[in-house]
Amino acid sequence: MPSTPPPRDPHAGNPAEQALVASEQRLASQSGALTSLMARYADSRDAFEDRVRGILAISARTLDVDRLSLWIFIDGHAAISCLDLYELRRDRHQQGLTIRRSDAPRYFEALDAERVVAAHAARTDVRTREFLDGYLIPNGIFSMLDVPLRRNAASVGVLCAEHTGAERAWTLDEQHFAIAVAHLIVAAMADEERRTALARLAESEARARLIVDTAHDAFVGIDSTGTILTWNSQAERTFGWSRDEIVGRSLVETLIPASFRESHLRGMDHFHSTGEAPVVNKRLELMALHRTGREFPVEITITWPMRVEHGYFFGAFLRDISDRRERDAQLQTAKDSAEAATRAKSEFLANMSHELRTPLNGVLGYAQLLQRDRNLTAAQREALEAISKGGAHLLDLINDVLDLSKIEAGHVDIEGTATDLAQMVIDLKYLVAEAARRKGLQLGMTIAPDTPRRVVLDGRHLRQVLLNLLSNAIKFTAHGEVQLLIAKAGDTRLLFEVNDTGMGIEPEEISQIFEAFTQTKSGASAGGTGLGLTISQHLIGKMGGKLKVESRLGEGSRFFFDLALMPAASAQPGASDAELAAPPLDARLAAGEEVSAIVADDSTVNRRILAALLESAGVRVITAAGGHEAIALARKHLPQVIFMDVRMGDLDGLEATRRLKADPNTAAIPVIAVTASAFGDTRAAAREAGCADYLSKPVRAEDLFAALRTHLGVRFVSSADSGPVLTEPVLGELPGRARLAARLSDAATVGSITDLEALARELAAGGPIEAALAGRINRLLSAFDFDGLRALAASLAPGGASGP
Repeated sequence: MPSTPPPRDPHAGNPAEQALVASEQRLASQSGALTSLMARYADSRDAFEDRVRGILAISARTLDVDRLSLWIFIDGHAAISCLDLYELRRDRHQQGLTIRRSDAPRYFEALDAERVVAAHAARTDVRTREFLDGYLIPNGIFSMLDVPLRRNAASVGVLCAEHTGAERAWTLDEQHFAIAVAHLIVAAMADEERRTALARLAESEARARLIVDTAHDAFVGIDSTGTILTWNSQAERTFGWSRDEIVGRSLVETLIPASFRESHLRGMDHFHSTGEAPVVNKRLELMALHRTGREFPVEITITWPMRVEHGYFFGAFLRDISDRRERDAQLQTAKDSAEAATRAKSEFLANMSHELRTPLNGVLGYAQLLQRDRNLTAAQREALEAISKGGAHLLDLINDVLDLSKIEAGHVDIEGTATDLAQMVIDLKYLVAEAARRKGLQLGMTIAPDTPRRVVLDGRHLRQVLLNLLSNAIKFTAHGEVQLLIAKAGDTRLLFEVNDTGMGIEPEEISQIFEAFTQTKSGASAGGTGLGLTISQHLIGKMGGKLKVESRLGEGSRFFFDLALMPAASAQPGASDAELAAPPLDARLAAGEEVSAIVADDSTVNRRILAALLESAGVRVITAAGGHEAIALARKHLPQVIFMDVRMGDLDGLEATRRLKADPNTAAIPVIAVTASAFGDTRAAAREAGCADYLSKPVRAEDLFAALRTHLGVRFVSSADSGPVLTEPVLGELPGRARLAARLSDAATVGSITDLEALARELAAGGPIEAALAGRINRLLSAFDFDGLRALAASLAPGGASGP
């Protein structure tokens, strides 16, 4: 602040007295300035920046310095930044300059160590001369008086007085004044932080009050005595009490039903005595009391108790869950109803499967028995073939519907077992080759050379998918070829793809073909249920893959997917395709093989069919009309194998199997379950009961004989193999041997199934030797063993080797 000119000193000529007078005047000016500063800025409501500007302006005039500034430490004390610089002569403020510790290390060391940095000759002082070229000379500064601002023993900033024009010796009173101003600034900083903290606290409390008051949950706060202190708007709506009515009331007497009050009080006493609060921050469901006296369920979360002046503050969020309880009850009822409906549907499907498959078992079973008769006329054989194919088609339709129902009900179980890919390809050839031959299509099935022969996957469902894809490809291909490829896709996946040269699929129809009961226009005209691809997609998804399709209209389609590759241990190394193929429909036990079996089924028709099929193959059969009889007969006769129907009236097949396995005398006898059930859990239940295998009704003769070969190790031969052994002397009696060898070699080389079948028919109409040769050709052809057929042709050539 400006001072009036002092009166003329009578001792002006005495330097000591002049210095004393000057000192007294400075002290008076400094004292007045400090008083003014304290009055105006010590407890000011002005913003901190405005308080700093005022302090710097008054202090600059008091010290009579042209430049006075406040700097704040930043970046972890790595630099100082100018918060405000006041220039006295220009009466202006500026800020923004930054000085880094790395640019002036001596200066920063002085700030850290000294109370005051009084650089009378700033341009030569070791503490400040680092600023010479970049700061002192450009600003005309000769002297500096810097006071570190310390708070709680830590430096927070610097008050810097800079004298321009000439060097200046800073007096002690000037240094003390600068220190006092620094303290005032530190106090202002602390006050600003306190006011900021209070403002933030007030804002936070207001925000918290707003949140609590507008929360969707009721909030109730009580003190240590249980008196209600806090009550939000939702609490008013939940409990029926207004804030004015409830605050000050007892929580226990107002909101807690009488039957729960004692336990609440015990919990409060436990907390006050031990400090333990086991229910804090947990969701609890309790009963609460409405103003009307009605009890209702609430979900409550108690916050951690907050210590206050006279004890603790307890808060709790509560929500009326009456509606939720009602919805939960409705959902439970709906769930129970849905589960009951699912059980009813499962029972219905199981019954339907049994009821549909049982008559089909009779139709197809007797058709198979008749087809085994070698004395049938061509017309009779054709009629039986039509019956078998019609029944098989009906069975396919039933299986499609039942499979979709099983998928929807979640009853499809994927079971990874060792699967022989070569055998599966042979079986697929056997099933689709005739349809391809009738349409003149070239059918190819290739397994890449580096593909493991045996892998672990669900062979039954994989076969079902590939059969559906191959059947579709043949159905929608008028000419050209259908190819199945199995190959490795990298090191961990196995690729399956079916390609055809058919009509292709319209682009807009590709997205629809996997939908249940949806068919393309061409698919609808070809017949079927429209379920095959839907079921295939679900099955592949269950096995960890995704069925995809690529198609170009008029050029053909490619259906493909890949599954996890898990090689399995090899079985029967070196076995030929013919040896791996399932025994043919007309198979019978080879010479020297003897088998005894029990067939247990409470259905007379089913029992007779299965027994007749076995007996026609040379098996000695004992029949049982129920589970109890089967156990008794097994203990008496000790057969080599038992075929056990799962569903029987007196004792079901699974329980009968358990009892047989529990008996040391019958435990080793393999039991093969036979059932018409639609669900895979029956298979799992059969395994758990001790069954060695599983056959589905209608039972195919080929599957029946394959099960005997698998579990008993017996050998089968085709009925067509009866006749003389084809040794070289016998073949020498064969008329036209060289011509037959040439025809057989040519047909086998090009894979002409039509020519091979025609040759076999011609031979079958001849004598015993020709009939035996026809049987050999038919057996190799049924297994698509073209290598074997070429070897047979070579043996027929003059001088070739022959065998049985």
